[in-house]
Amino acid sequence: MSKLQKAAWFNLGIVTVFTLISMLMFVNFARMNAKGVDCIIVGFVAACIATPVIYILLKKKGIEKDFDEREKMISKRAFNISAIGLLIFLMIVCTIPFFVVGGGNVIKAIYLPMIFFSTLLVTQFVHSMAILIQCSMEEENGQ
Repeated sequence: MSKLQKAAWFNLGIVTVFTLISMLMFVNFARMNAKGVDCIIVGFVAACIATPVIYILLKKKGIEKDFDEREKMISKRAFNISAIGLLIFLMIVCTIPFFVVGGGNVIKAIYLPMIFFSTLLVTQFVHSMAILIQCSMEEENGQ
């Protein structure tokens, strides 16, 4: 398994878990009808979001430093696929409430962070899956 695949599995697991934890915390805030957020809770949410980023940044070698040309090409294609997936997801998520509640109505504020966290989740999921699928397709073609 290449470094690119290992990074994709890591991102798929860690980012998914921490994004879901953050989403659950915001749902809990909405249920408690919290108007302000304690520093401890903000720190926990920030830690859940920042942990994968900090892990990658603090490594002695950059992940992409040892990539060969094939892995760099797969990474670029996966980024393009995830950007397209992000645009499609945002279009769907932002237009569905218009058709469901109507143009003159107001949606609850809890939906805004949920849209943000769901876009993080979908984008990272699509990026990681694009890497894993491309690597498996190239392994099948190479054998």
